[in-house]
Amino acid sequence: MKDRTVDETFNTLYETYYKQVYYSAFSVIRDHFLAQDVVQETFVKVFRRFNTFKDKAKKDAWLKVISRNTAIDLYRKRLRRQEIFNEHIELLAGAAEDEMERSIEMKIDRQLLCSLQPKHQNALLLIYEYGMTYEQLASYQNTSVSAVKSQLHRAKKKLQSMARETE
Repeated sequence: MKDRTVDETFNTLYETYYKQVYYSAFSVIRDHFLAQDVVQETFVKVFRRFNTFKDKAKKDAWLKVISRNTAIDLYRKRLRRQEIFNEHIELLAGAAEDEMERSIEMKIDRQLLCSLQPKHQNALLLIYEYGMTYEQLASYQNTSVSAVKSQLHRAKKKLQSMARETE
């Protein structure tokens, strides 16, 4: 019986404060889907500590602080991932096989890479960041090695032309 009351109280809390928690998270993250993730994480944290909360009158402030801190944590994690991703791109540039590839890879930044078609993004990342061989990528994509090479060639050409446009 007590668990049911806790569930009902928590559901009421969720319905009452969902928008406030969402907007608090969105103000930090500025992304609809990530803000929804923050809302979910916030309410998971609240549910875990629901029985320890004593001052029910301050629950809106409590929820806002939890959601803001959760959003800030997520934002910081994304920044760290971005820095790690940029470091990987820099390492790739140093390991290029010839001068043309080296000059293309040095100019790659996140925006250029993200503006490629998803299949080209994946091919470049799997080969150059994760170290897959052409054969492994061909097997993964259910294509031939020559198709993988062609796909990589087209992706590099597209990156090269986009890099020239930004200069």
